[in-house]
Amino acid sequence: MGSVLNPPRSSPVRNAQPVALIAVGLVLVVGGFFFLADRMLLTTSFVDRVTVVNPTEYRLEIEVTGAGRSHGVQLGSVGREQTRAFESVLDQGREWIFRFASAWADGGEVRASRDQLRRDGWRVTVPSEVAVRLQAAGMPPSLVGPG
Repeated sequence: MGSVLNPPRSSPVRNAQPVALIAVGLVLVVGGFFFLADRMLLTTSFVDRVTVVNPTEYRLEIEVTGAGRSHGVQLGSVGREQTRAFESVLDQGREWIFRFASAWADGGEVRASRDQLRRDGWRVTVPSEVAVRLQAAGMPPSLVGPG
């Protein structure tokens, strides 16, 4: 029982300001994310077709990335002594880095400028050094078959 000297206290009123600030902050973060994602989609460009010529006796897995190595993509495989075109390849910028591997062995990489690739009709030929590197790593030649 309360007395005149010590009256019962009402429950404290919570300040809604921190909750509102958190909600506004969350809306800004989510909105910013969607804005940046939209900008990236609008500025992302693709190359219609990149053709890889593989004169080696190895089935190769091909990966391509830009100089910053932040937007690389796995193109796929090219069979031994075959040529394969890859459609709608993410543009890697001014410098493209093609990486080659066969099973567990690293075949190295080739760098080319966008201007050089354009002059070459977006066609890349795997250099003989890739085969030398794979052979030195103990990789046997691939069986003949589809890429």
